[in-house]
Amino acid sequence: MSMTFTSDVCFGNDNGLLTLLKGYSALIPPLHLKFPVQYSFTQVHTFLLHQVLFDQHLEQYPPSERYQQSFWKWAIKHLERMDKDSDEEDGEIDTRIYERYLSLISRSIDPSGPPPDSYMTYYWKPSSSLGSANRNSYETITLLESRTTIENGTTGLRTWYASFVLASYLIANAEIICDQTVLELGCGSGFLGIIVATIQQTFNKRRQSHHQPLPAVLLTDVNAGVLSRCRDNIRLRCNQSSNHPNITFSTLDWFDAISLPLGENAVTTFLSKAGAGIVIGADIVFDPILVPPLVATLRLALSFESTRMVVMALTVRNEQTLAYFVSEAVKELRVEEVPHAFTSATYFDLDTAGVDAGLDVKIFKCTLRNSAS
Repeated sequence: MSMTFTSDVCFGNDNGLLTLLKGYSALIPPLHLKFPVQYSFTQVHTFLLHQVLFDQHLEQYPPSERYQQSFWKWAIKHLERMDKDSDEEDGEIDTRIYERYLSLISRSIDPSGPPPDSYMTYYWKPSSSLGSANRNSYETITLLESRTTIENGTTGLRTWYASFVLASYLIANAEIICDQTVLELGCGSGFLGIIVATIQQTFNKRRQSHHQPLPAVLLTDVNAGVLSRCRDNIRLRCNQSSNHPNITFSTLDWFDAISLPLGENAVTTFLSKAGAGIVIGADIVFDPILVPPLVATLRLALSFESTRMVVMALTVRNEQTLAYFVSEAVKELRVEEVPHAFTSATYFDLDTAGVDAGLDVKIFKCTLRNSAS
């Protein structure tokens, strides 16, 4: 979904109100938010009332009630302090803000249990290559995500730091995916799939080539529950991906690439039909046991003439695991580390103290040894 904010929200480089909205939408803990005291009481109060509390999108896809309760407690505290210190005669907090907070605390929300699943909305600004003429124009991605590290035995139900880094790389280098069939390994909750689909649709509109079919986005994961969540998120009407006609969801088990003869395994069959131009993956090297099947899958993918390259963003949680992957991959592939300065904040302004914050993320490009790419 595209959103354009008025100039009073985006005062040049001073976008404290917009940053507050981004933080609320992405469930950044209030402890890590900065209340925009540089604005007047009226400006902040009006913004919180109309752009946060009664925003149509956030009403339909709200943060969890537990998060809302902590946010409004924090916001009311700051508003009351601003109101007390303000010289404005009409400064008064709207009763509807208090009513929302009171309705939240009246419900039985257990603060000690695991955090519930929640809608998360991420705002990102298209790069100049995607042709946004309005500097106050943003795209959004909305996902229903797990708020725990592991749920139902999988880590795939939330978006991890490396996905934001890879998304930033793809936004800045959109030409590599705009007209290519893109295959994602380990699609998780669908974040990168929505990014890719949005970029492809944006380029299609700019080129006025609506008569040309959009390239495919092939989303794969080994976990059926993850694929189901991914499918639901991709199809949310607020996401541009819901209008992309060529997105598929498939179960893909990399271990098939090493456990069965090439002519009999499902990975070979899938890749032979996929016709992928580029393969992407984020945070898919986190366990040494996954390295041999992943490398075998990458080698198979690149053996097909249509596939030019693999681009991955890998979080360095364990130096030995990453070194093991690289040492195995270079036996059969050309592996190039791509220097970058992308972080989760490059396009998304995320919580700098969140999960995986502070860890290094490396971007790698893999091609066949005899490839000229």
